[in-house]
Amino acid sequence: MNAQIASTRTGSGQPVAGRERIEDIDVIRGFALFGVLMMNLAFSLRVHHAAPWENHPPWLPDHIVLRAESVLLANKAMTLFSTLFGVGLAIFLERASASRGDSAAWRLLVRRLLALLAFGVAHAILIWNGDILVPYAVTGLLALPLMRCRTSVLAALIGLGYVLPPLVLLWPPAGDFWNAADPVPFSETMRIYTGPSYLRIVQLRAHEMVWSWTHHYTVYLPRCLGNMLIGVLLWRSGIFRADLSERMRRMLRWVATGGIAIGAGYALYRVILFDVFHAPTPTRGTPLRLFLQVVTVMPFALGYGAILLLLLRGRFRPWLLHLAPLGRMAFTNYLTESIFFTAVFYGYGLNLLGKVGYAAAALMGIIFFAAQGILSAIWLRHFRFGPFEWAWRTMTYGAWQPFRKRPSDGMNFSPVAVKFRDPS
Repeated sequence: MNAQIASTRTGSGQPVAGRERIEDIDVIRGFALFGVLMMNLAFSLRVHHAAPWENHPPWLPDHIVLRAESVLLANKAMTLFSTLFGVGLAIFLERASASRGDSAAWRLLVRRLLALLAFGVAHAILIWNGDILVPYAVTGLLALPLMRCRTSVLAALIGLGYVLPPLVLLWPPAGDFWNAADPVPFSETMRIYTGPSYLRIVQLRAHEMVWSWTHHYTVYLPRCLGNMLIGVLLWRSGIFRADLSERMRRMLRWVATGGIAIGAGYALYRVILFDVFHAPTPTRGTPLRLFLQVVTVMPFALGYGAILLLLLRGRFRPWLLHLAPLGRMAFTNYLTESIFFTAVFYGYGLNLLGKVGYAAAALMGIIFFAAQGILSAIWLRHFRFGPFEWAWRTMTYGAWQPFRKRPSDGMNFSPVAVKFRDPS
């Protein structure tokens, strides 16, 4: 692999030094986290079940926000997020191998992913079943044996992961299984989620989680694996180096313009086709639709990443660095978003499910995300990691990790800070 920052073999059995984190990745992860939050609010938390907005004229805020999110964020933010997870796996393996040796690094990474799996199961059942931690942990475990493969092998596996699911759905039994409706009626689901019983909601969450795992992950996991392997290749390429060559910058400009043109073009085509001309909406799991998502969403997501990398090497860097605390504490921020918004929408909390539309939900998300940014920056002035990041690291290394900062650490997130930090 192409090492970005030299690691020192300490033999101390401690995690990699904090100053080796690449802050640009934190910025991109913070951006992706915002997109994931917006889409979760719109769909995974069932805001789209707010009936009144559907009868509004198309120029009113709910429709405008929905179409903007569909074009700009739907699937793109999640794709970018899972790709960055692959980057993180590659960084962790490289750093841990340099300081501890290969065998110890593999064991640490397996333990890290198993810990994430435990967090994900608890999150999916106790808090919210729109969880991404379980599929990320499972896909990460599948990716581990492949991470040291040659680039040509990884490229072939990426192509297979993208093309295989649409091909499988061409087989009628597989397509019928994928598109099967959840046997719990919609009215019953809404009654439970708007009811006061937390235990009943937990039972329904567990059912829906198992349903998603058995019906949807068979198609989602290969694509997620492809995203993570792309992240591994991106880390090898040196794209995150601070001193990018002119050739690399030119390539980033091509990816930014071409990727977004392809992705936005297809997304706008769908909006015009289905909203303007009112064409029949295709079945969610049709092979052609899945294939078009693959060939348009990934370029769009990579285009976002390329734009951010270019802007981070220019005058906009001080502004974009405000996203770095959010990205560095992405695990904590993701979980706190789940805790907060399930309490806002579900019956055991404020019970707003079905009562607000897309525009109101998006405004709530923007305000909450901004508050998270401020709190994350303040938190990281005093602590090395977010609370859930710290717990995850402690489970990974099997020993209590230092939590509070020492004056000698000298790490901050002021707009002019340009520092490399810990990869995990």
